[in-house]
Amino acid sequence: MYLIGIIEDDIQLRKTMENYISLQQVLSLVFSCNRIEKWISIRQDAGIIPDCILLDIGLPGISGLDAISIISSYYPGVKILVITGMEDPLVAWQAMMNGANGFLLKPFRLAEMQKQLEILQSGGTVLEPEIMTGLIQTARNRFNSAGGIERFQEFGLTQREIQVAELLLAGSSYKEISTILNVSYTTVNEHIKNIYKKVKVNSKMAFINRVLGKN
Repeated sequence: MYLIGIIEDDIQLRKTMENYISLQQVLSLVFSCNRIEKWISIRQDAGIIPDCILLDIGLPGISGLDAISIISSYYPGVKILVITGMEDPLVAWQAMMNGANGFLLKPFRLAEMQKQLEILQSGGTVLEPEIMTGLIQTARNRFNSAGGIERFQEFGLTQREIQVAELLLAGSSYKEISTILNVSYTTVNEHIKNIYKKVKVNSKMAFINRVLGKN
């Protein structure tokens, strides 16, 4: 059973999600409320810790963006799926840096929400194509302003590792990097393991955050 929490101020959308979750054998609703302040007041009474929280960004009071770190401090390891009507890549970037695991852009179909929850349950990250495009461009802009290739050299990366790192930062998949550099998928995987070791991270988002000087 995958345990779900909802924090959404749109009453109709919240009720629709509640009803859908109640009909799914593999999902169970832990709590549902309209703002962060309400969640804070009920979280101890709820007792059960959710696996994933569907979180609206545009909430009254404490914003969903600011709440990501608050929720993560109460529920270490919880998956946070941001629900938003905003396609601003800077907002998406900040949410991911704060610890969000993915996005659903309004309006969305409930079947799509189900699919995204399945991805999160399996350990993946949910990003709409529009959001991913914006994040890649934001990463490029911030990386260039942070010193570009010199930033990679600070971590002692080899020339080939720098090439792989640049493609990784630009959003290329392992397969795409393999094709571009004309090396095997296994070689790309080994390069990335070495890069993460040198940069002292263990995930792509942590890597991006680190090379941009956030940690």
